[in-house]
Amino acid sequence: MIIRGVTIMAKKIPVEGKTNLYRDSNSGAIINTNKSNAQIAKEHARKVAQDQKRLDNVEYELGEIKSLLKTLIKKKK
Repeated sequence: MIIRGVTIMAKKIPVEGKTNLYRDSNSGAIINTNKSNAQIAKEHARKVAQDQKRLDNVEYELGEIKSLLKTLIKKKK
């Protein structure tokens, strides 16, 4: 952390029972020092976002199909 040009080093406090997790003494944030786990978490978050986008697209297209079917039914009557 830098305050007015003075660098203050935050202490990494080990999280009890977790080998790769530390708490930043300044912000209170949990820091994962295992890079492979962090990469796995990022990839998972990316996949979840991608899946949500695909689901939103399918729902939109289904709504379009329903609308077209309703239009066809009205024209037949």
